[in-house]
Amino acid sequence: MKWRVTAPMLGIMPSYMISGAVVGLFGIIQALVEALPVVPDITAQLELPLSILDGFTRAFLLCSLIPPAVTMHASSMVSNSPWSLLITSLLMANSGFLFVNMFSMLAPTPFSLTTPAELRANGWTTADLWCAPVTTALYALLTHAQPFWADVHGLLVILLGGDTSAQTVEAVDPETARAVCALLLSGLFFGRTVKNFGLWKPFFQAQPEVESTSTGFCLDFNIEI
Repeated sequence: MKWRVTAPMLGIMPSYMISGAVVGLFGIIQALVEALPVVPDITAQLELPLSILDGFTRAFLLCSLIPPAVTMHASSMVSNSPWSLLITSLLMANSGFLFVNMFSMLAPTPFSLTTPAELRANGWTTADLWCAPVTTALYALLTHAQPFWADVHGLLVILLGGDTSAQTVEAVDPETARAVCALLLSGLFFGRTVKNFGLWKPFFQAQPEVESTSTGFCLDFNIEI
């Protein structure tokens, strides 16, 4: 689904049209899921480790697969464009569930066209939607994947009071940058799981206001002389 949207825009051949390995992998995984005797319930004990795994696998997609598809493009207008990199990351990482929600594929009714939840009010707050371009931008900033990001990195060093004697700021090696992105994504997804399952207990809880039920009284003394 992801490459079907972005590959035509980049003018490259989708990998599943060249090799059947990806299609076979998805078919095997689906067969294994269907062979399970019972589908486990969604619990915190199951979701917490999966959220960490999701962070590492998502980092591989956003740092190792998407940037080379743009930076190694034959056209310099595409390979050097930061907008091409960010839009490709946004579409490739999110087009799957956008189409699933748009056509109501998971609803118990026939397919129907509807507005995805991510495009409705406050849909931009969905972590999966914005974390993809943000992570790719961070990786490109650290590794200087494009000239634009190298200039931004140097500007940030100057603004933060770094060493300005060097003519250029050295880039971070790709493995280290990808590890940083993986840790950030894992922390983000782990925190979201903790919040969704109500595992976070705030240290200070607001005390409920207690309304006073006393009506008060007044003493009236009448003294006669």
